[in-house]
Amino acid sequence: MLRRLCLAVLACGTTVSAAALAADDAPAQDAPSSSFARPTIQAHQYTLAECLALADRNFPNLWASRARLAFAHAQLEEAHWTPFFQWGANALFGALPPLQGSVLYPSGAVGPTTIYSKNITAFGNLQPAGHFDIGGTFPLYTFGKIESAWEAAGANVRVSEWDMEKARQQLRMDVRRAYYGLQLAHDGKWVFDESIERLDKAIKGITDRIAKVDPNVSEVDRLRLVAYRQEVYSQSLQVPKGEAYAMATLRFFTGVESNFEVVDEPLRRPDRPLASIAQYLEAARVLRPDVNMARAGVVARRAQVDLARARLFPDLGLVLGASFTSSPSATPQNNLFANDPFNGFGYTVGLGMHWNLDLLPQAARTQQAEAQLEETRAYQRLALSNAEYEVEKAYADAVEAKGREESWDKSEHVAKQWLAIYQDHIDLGTWDERGLLEPLRVYGGARANHLYALMDYEVALANLALVSGWDEAAPGGN
Repeated sequence: MLRRLCLAVLACGTTVSAAALAADDAPAQDAPSSSFARPTIQAHQYTLAECLALADRNFPNLWASRARLAFAHAQLEEAHWTPFFQWGANALFGALPPLQGSVLYPSGAVGPTTIYSKNITAFGNLQPAGHFDIGGTFPLYTFGKIESAWEAAGANVRVSEWDMEKARQQLRMDVRRAYYGLQLAHDGKWVFDESIERLDKAIKGITDRIAKVDPNVSEVDRLRLVAYRQEVYSQSLQVPKGEAYAMATLRFFTGVESNFEVVDEPLRRPDRPLASIAQYLEAARVLRPDVNMARAGVVARRAQVDLARARLFPDLGLVLGASFTSSPSATPQNNLFANDPFNGFGYTVGLGMHWNLDLLPQAARTQQAEAQLEETRAYQRLALSNAEYEVEKAYADAVEAKGREESWDKSEHVAKQWLAIYQDHIDLGTWDERGLLEPLRVYGGARANHLYALMDYEVALANLALVSGWDEAAPGGN
């Protein structure tokens, strides 16, 4: 009867919990009394919306996704500036001996300075010397290389954004599953408490009648109730483990390590109605993260193909440069046709062209980019098809869970009426406790299955929101 409820509590993976029930044959031994005072200040009780907000803010996986997004933004910034910063500078500092005269006129009686005089043979007559130059190319026309690089980097940013959204939506699904499992466990505690309380009362009634030597009851009747009570108690021992799992999971997701409690609310029907399947399918095509990642990936791959094709053509640009050299120990050469590497200032302004003539290897790289584009297009079709499949499957699960919840709700009310009628007859003394076992089993089973169906319905709607990318369609906590 209640076994399925226990299995449901533990089936949530690490997302389900319940309060501990301690019970034995004797009611007085079920829960040992505590000598500690009840705390007067309670920890803050978090709602589902607060748990989701804490998870969005604290979960390490989302921080990693944000870091990857920041990296993609930095790559986009690099792509914007790189084409205009193809510049370089050089500097050289040293010492030279006296280099006098010119190529036409001697310096003094000994004639012009020979080429070997550049070699340092003594340190007494050395003087400082220095050289500095700067130059680069400002691109004017690159046959689309710059624009293609910008487009590819921008699409990569969108891929990272949707990757972060995918991790966020999966996290929110896990938090919701844990929260609903915790509610199931709390409600399960109430079911076990009520069942054990009714059984204790029935056992006491039969025990009293046996003590009065009532011929209508026997020790077998009492043992039957005691055995069933022990079965219920044994099943309830699984509940504390589920509570520990769920609380650990929620603390892990939210980052709240201590004084963590959730609002003690019972499971109820979702506050979001089940929409038509057409709405979820359309939402999946527009909002689902992996579909949008595939779209952005196609844009990036297409831009990379354009970039590879543009590299078959040269780059045209404005060439700028300047240099300055100063060597006080060397005589300046003022003749236009004389090369003077030791003194001078000059600049360069002109139009230039840079062309890598590896045309055949670049054609092969273009083919590689085209193949990657086709691969990404196939993944886009796969993402769309997979989204439709998952939405249809999740919608069928939600419809089944909705119908099952409504059915068990009716069964629970009928069983509750049956149990109430039988209990009234016991209180009036017209019936005895021997027949209580059957309505109690039916009511306990219906109540447990109804709780399980409520959690299934909540989780099914949350999963439908996940697979469609429509997070606002999930029940509660948006």
